[in-house]
Amino acid sequence: NTANSEYELPTPGPALKEVMNVTFEMAEKLEVEMDDTLCLMMLDWCTHKEITRVASWLDAHMLGVFVKAVLRVVSYVDVVREVLLGLNDYEAYNKLDQHTDLLLGGLVTNESLYLRQAD
Repeated sequence: NTANSEYELPTPGPALKEVMNVTFEMAEKLEVEMDDTLCLMMLDWCTHKEITRVASWLDAHMLGVFVKAVLRVVSYVDVVREVLLGLNDYEAYNKLDQHTDLLLGGLVTNESLYLRQAD
C-alpha cells in the first residue's frame, strides 16, 4: 500500500505527464479503468534502482507483478527497436541500445526474489 510507505511516489515531469494524460483519455474512451501507481513505481525504479523502495509500496506477494511489468517493458522496447531499424531510424534505435541493462538494473537476481523481513 503506497499510503503506508516511508517513500513518496515520484511526480512525473511535464512530458511524461502529458503522455499519461493522453493514455488515460484513450482508456476512458475504451471504458478501461487505469491506475497510474504502477507507472509511478516504474518511474521510481528507473530513477533510483532500489527494490526496497518498490517493495515498500507493495505487499510482498505482489513484487513478482512488478518484476513481470519491468520484463514486459523490456520486451516492448525490443519490438520498438525492431520497428526503428525497419524505418532506418538509427539514431533512435541507438538511444535504446542498453535498454535491458538500464531497465533491469540487477532486478531479476536471487536477492531480488526474496524480501528480508526486519527483526
